Amino acid sequence: MEINATEYESLENELDLFSIRVDQIPIWERIRTNIFREIARKKGRGQAHTQNGDGVKDYLHGFSLWLKNTVNKNPYFADEHDFIFFGHQRRKLEEDSYWWGIYCDPIHEQEELDYVHMEEPYLLSHRSPAKTKNLRYLELIQYGGTLQRKLGLRLPSLPDDVVSQLREAEAEIRRRFNVEVDVVSEARGALHVRNTTLPQYERLLDQVDPEVAVIVVSYGKETLIEACKRKEIPVVELQHGVIYDHHFAYSFPEGETKTTFPNYLLTFGEFWNENARFPISDGRVIPVGYPYLEQRLNKYDDVESTEQLLFISQGTIGRKLSQFALEVHEDDRIDHEVVYKLHPGEYDRWEDEYPWLAESDMRVIDESEPPLYRLFAESSAQVGVGSTAVYEGLCFDLETFVFDADGADVLEPLVEDGVASAIGSVEELATSLHYKNGQEFERDRFFKPNAIDNVIEELKNIKQNLQ
Repeated sequence: MEINATEYESLENELDLFSIRVDQIPIWERIRTNIFREIARKKGRGQAHTQNGDGVKDYLHGFSLWLKNTVNKNPYFADEHDFIFFGHQRRKLEEDSYWWGIYCDPIHEQEELDYVHMEEPYLLSHRSPAKTKNLRYLELIQYGGTLQRKLGLRLPSLPDDVVSQLREAEAEIRRRFNVEVDVVSEARGALHVRNTTLPQYERLLDQVDPEVAVIVVSYGKETLIEACKRKEIPVVELQHGVIYDHHFAYSFPEGETKTTFPNYLLTFGEFWNENARFPISDGRVIPVGYPYLEQRLNKYDDVESTEQLLFISQGTIGRKLSQFALEVHEDDRIDHEVVYKLHPGEYDRWEDEYPWLAESDMRVIDESEPPLYRLFAESSAQVGVGSTAVYEGLCFDLETFVFDADGADVLEPLVEDGVASAIGSVEELATSLHYKNGQEFERDRFFKPNAIDNVIEELKNIKQNLQ
């Protein structure tokens, strides 16, 4: 069932949730995205990414990583650098046999910035060999905080009036969405994470003494951002995915703000700047392009396309989309070869969650080979719901279809612009295939050219303006 994001915003406004403070800390800004996702999950939306387990085995593994990090890539042994990067923990295996941090490594390999790169573990591991040269791991902070919380150290205290306000939010969520969400526990957990990791982040920043911090994915990193702001270090976020008007990590009601939002946001292009109500001034939301995409467009420029229909999966809608893909695959009206590309967050669970795929003869891509961009280059059409990859596929001139499922509103601008078609059945797809929409995809509006140069120039400018 689709979740009404407007109703969620109405709830926030009517209960004045942004005003809730605990020791002067605005708590709602730290939990609003998680609360919405929990409502969506309980209403039937799938899980975007595989999560770490909560069993003894996983805690022991995490503890072993914590011990190992005291020697291997210890962040507190880093030298001083002008820039400290906090990258995305999920890496992609490229054809050079290195695991790339796709948002940062195209910048790092230019060797124009004095940097150190910090990385959290992904599913209790790090990919190796990593493309990133000056790399440090964050287990000492992440699992050090977990250990403190499990021992009951630095417990936060929620005043009675705050508990009362959060319970009222729970009651409204129950009334409006018919699901139970423990908002009080979410708030207490967010504050506990802050209490156990803020001193460690501050110590790390003292060690590296950076001029600028660069992060990928700001939500979930509120405590890190707070530490940077306490040290008067500007924070720059690199866009990593779709930004739209109901993405609650980026779009805020008029008059509201987020104290732990980055100082600057470097976006893929002008389109994304128009897509949300950011809690920073327009002049600090700067279109620069997408370096990794630009590199790969050039790399696969000579690949021949075939009559291949590529489905772009996501964990949140994977069940419904995969069932539809199988219908398409088995329908005689579709003469394309159907390929189902799983999201990396689905790789280790799709056979259990989508058994109909495992039992079919349809080609399913559940690993990093072949790379997504090679699949784009080989294909002539794509079907997706709300993935950034659909925008990327349009850069390869793919005929594009938006499947009617929860989250399809994310791609509504493409349908409105006439560069994609909305479909809800095999019949609609079969009728529309081969009849490309008249409007061309304005690549430069979505992905500004000369991305690597633009990013490096902006980061240098931000550093220079501090002096």
